[in-house]
Amino acid sequence: MKVIPLFGSGVQSYSAIATAQRRLNCFYDPRTDSDKAAAFIRGTPGSVLWITLPVYPIRGWRVVNNILYVVAKNNLYKVTTAGVATYLGTLTTLAGRVEIADNGLQLAIVDGTNGYTFTISGSTFARITDANFPNGATSIAFLDGRFIVETPNSRQFVVGQAYDGTNWTPYTFATKENDSSLLVAVEVLNGMLVLWGANSIEFWQDVGTTPLPFARINGATQTWGLAATGSRAALNNTEVFLGQNPQGHVQVLMLNGYAPTRISTSDIEYIINSFSIFSDAVALTYMIDGHPMYQLTFPTGGRSFLYDALTGLWQEVQTGTDLIARHFGNYGIVFNLDNYISDSTTGNIYILKTEAYTDNGTPIKRQLRTRHITNGGNLFNVSELYLDIETGVGLQTGQGSDPKMMMQVSKDGGRTFGVERMVGMGKVGQYRTPRLITRRWGQARDFVWQFTVTDPVKFAIANGAAVITANEE
Repeated sequence: MKVIPLFGSGVQSYSAIATAQRRLNCFYDPRTDSDKAAAFIRGTPGSVLWITLPVYPIRGWRVVNNILYVVAKNNLYKVTTAGVATYLGTLTTLAGRVEIADNGLQLAIVDGTNGYTFTISGSTFARITDANFPNGATSIAFLDGRFIVETPNSRQFVVGQAYDGTNWTPYTFATKENDSSLLVAVEVLNGMLVLWGANSIEFWQDVGTTPLPFARINGATQTWGLAATGSRAALNNTEVFLGQNPQGHVQVLMLNGYAPTRISTSDIEYIINSFSIFSDAVALTYMIDGHPMYQLTFPTGGRSFLYDALTGLWQEVQTGTDLIARHFGNYGIVFNLDNYISDSTTGNIYILKTEAYTDNGTPIKRQLRTRHITNGGNLFNVSELYLDIETGVGLQTGQGSDPKMMMQVSKDGGRTFGVERMVGMGKVGQYRTPRLITRRWGQARDFVWQFTVTDPVKFAIANGAAVITANEE
């Protein structure tokens, strides 16, 4: 008799016979003392509705002085910690990503067509009419008292006057110098100005010169392009983004100082590079119990992936019970000490909660596929399959009061899965029974199991194993 562990770290992509593994809406949580195991598997947070704005889609947001400023459709709102939304002004565009920066006194907004300011003290909203402002900018940053935007379809960026988003001069501009690729976004990271190009990344700093105070940092330029402007997101005091290398291959990268460091795997990269469009990718970040998470969604591709910077592992996330779908979250922000996300198709804003087991009432499908369980290419029998899962998690009433796990097995290398077995996870308080031990799985040369839970209950697996015996024939 031989006991085989079930779970690994792969993600199915190019070929199921290489790995058929899947972690959907769940992730590994390491145990430093390896109590029962080195890590257990737990569910990702659900979402609870906070407020619904009267128009949608939500296009961007920013927190200033504990007020959440949100652009939804063509309206700018301010939202208090109590969830009270107040209309502030109207943009000229109806859709598309917006970026917002602030100088403490003003908000500055760009929507790809115009620029706007909102003066906080006077509650004054206005379009930027200065002829020196580059209309059409899609990104905006604030550094050392000045707003900075890119000039569309060029290599230039423009710097505004000190603490005034309405005042721009023809003298305070500069050009991305390293190569001839277009400048696609500007950003500030740890006191540096980052110029994101189609084929390069440059880093600039404030050197105190006039009229332009910024100069390029020599030797810091990187030959990576920004593949999706919406993929940039702050994580662990640095930046994660979807980048494109000189060979045209798209990877997920994290800045380590000036240097982009690859964090995507070959499995994730195969999936991403198979999409017809990846430039529309959007990202959000959040922290859950010491796990810094980067969630990357491909709207056209209809997929969402979650990177855990604590473990370095990737998993899938989605909303609903479809075979494959995206997660409904588009943008994320920390506000009032909570993690908030926006809905991609409505005016809803949600709070992420570890104790929430649905996405605003929509079921969350938790699914695990195991490693390939083999025995040197020989036929073997699986006499017992065991999951050390938290039981007694049933709800008092309704769906989830008698929660079930659906088990399926594949004997063809993870390509297809057989009839479901329904196994109880225990009604409320049933901690000792039932035990998730199943038998009579038959024989094969290769077993892959799939475990699925859609009931709105706590999901935690400490371990799992298969007991195998060699075929005597």
